[in-house]
Amino acid sequence: MMRSRAGGNFVPPSPPSPPPCPRALVIGIDGGTFDVIDPLVARGLLPHIGKLLGQSARAVTDCTWPAHTAPGWSTFVSASRPGGHGIYQFHDTQDPGYGARVTRSADLGRTSAWDWLAAQGRTLGLVNIPMSHPPAELPGYQVTWPLERTLRHCRPPSLLRELAAAKAHFQSDLATMFRGDLAYLEEAERNVEARVRSARHLMTTRPTDVVMVVLTEADRVGHHYWHFGEPDHPGHRPAPEGSGWDAAVPRIYQAMDRAVGELLELVDEDTSVVLVSDHGLGTGHHALALHTLLEEAGLLATAPGERPEDGAASWFAGAGRHVDFRRTRVYMPVPGSYGLNVNVRGRQLRGCVAPRDRERVMEETAGLLAGLTGPDGRRVFRAVVPREEAYPGPHCGRAPDLLLLPDDESVLPVCDVGGEVWRPSPQTGLHRHRGMWAHRSPRIRPGRLPGAVALTDTMPTLLADLGASWPPDVHGTPVHDVLAEGVDVPPPDPRLATVRAASAPSGEEAAETPAGTEDAYTSERLREMGYL
Repeated sequence: MMRSRAGGNFVPPSPPSPPPCPRALVIGIDGGTFDVIDPLVARGLLPHIGKLLGQSARAVTDCTWPAHTAPGWSTFVSASRPGGHGIYQFHDTQDPGYGARVTRSADLGRTSAWDWLAAQGRTLGLVNIPMSHPPAELPGYQVTWPLERTLRHCRPPSLLRELAAAKAHFQSDLATMFRGDLAYLEEAERNVEARVRSARHLMTTRPTDVVMVVLTEADRVGHHYWHFGEPDHPGHRPAPEGSGWDAAVPRIYQAMDRAVGELLELVDEDTSVVLVSDHGLGTGHHALALHTLLEEAGLLATAPGERPEDGAASWFAGAGRHVDFRRTRVYMPVPGSYGLNVNVRGRQLRGCVAPRDRERVMEETAGLLAGLTGPDGRRVFRAVVPREEAYPGPHCGRAPDLLLLPDDESVLPVCDVGGEVWRPSPQTGLHRHRGMWAHRSPRIRPGRLPGAVALTDTMPTLLADLGASWPPDVHGTPVHDVLAEGVDVPPPDPRLATVRAASAPSGEEAAETPAGTEDAYTSERLREMGYL
């Protein structure tokens, strides 16, 4: 008989205890949509997502205008519409010098769910959430989503080194975006696997109360492969033999399904699981060159020159010309913003419109666009509304002066200078206002809701499920119809409106690109993605 060194009977060591499960797991699918998911589930191609949906309360979501990554995820984590949090796009839409200042986490103009949970004693594991860089002082760990080329996008700062040593490292989303090469599909599948390896390592070695992981590749693939799988698409062409491009969208969703399955293995039946998107995705047909249209209407002027005016963003030049702001009354400040600014004297650097004339110029612009029809004969915009109507709230002043509400979501307004007003969309799959949401928990009644749920309501529903509170000054409220009988919903807590983790970059987390300057690397990545 084997004996211990102390002379007693040998007792084999106990196997290590598994790490505690998180109380909540949030899986974000950027661009996720039931329009793709439901048919694939029906075909049995998404077994893990299909099982999760069957156990969940679920609904389509009303997302933000514009339907865009930046305001979408900011709205989810803050339970507030853009007028309440101030994030409208990847770049500042009211830069007075027409520049390309990147939006950062500190620009969120209010507290978020991470602040509220931390103040209530919960620890957090946050991975790859758009608009989360630079990292904040929160309990737990973060691997952020930088819009800049940097290795300083985690907290604690040693985390990337730890992930690399564990062979669980993944590159930032900016580094792994589509770069104009359709061989990207297989890389995208590998990127999903890498993100889940990181999440698995962190969840097993650094247990936290709440975990959120965002998978972005369905959005990236949908933007650039949609036309291969849609025979009626105006840009459709047969996929090269053996490429698999005609099945690119199903393939990336199957990669997402495998990722969801792996993540669900790390939780138990008591863990609240949320599957949510920032917006949906659908077919994209045409691009509308707003600057060309505005120039033809006499609202914008250009001048010869390959480069934009000093300090202006790169998208204000093209085809040998640049926007002449001294003679321009209206312009689109940022690609993808679905917004227009009046070039107001005293507000913009080269403003030429007197403040008293702002309203008149807005009315003239709205009249130009309200009846616009596209090449398919469809009305392009269902409304052109002032920001005060579109974005009520304390951060309305950060928004563009006018918001274009799409009627035809297959049209993408672009900032291009020169060329034709109408051209093929650089992205053959475009964002949609309707996203998706599912929530599984012992305290949630499963079933599909007949109508849409506001994206702002999804986070308060999770917090109510967890017995956590939120501040009263948000737009969202719990979806009470899905809460099981007897769930005690805590009242809003006014103190949470002002409790915010420090997020200003400093020291090791400092931004590598000075604020207010355009990062050529960032702009090139976004241009290759078709955002610029």
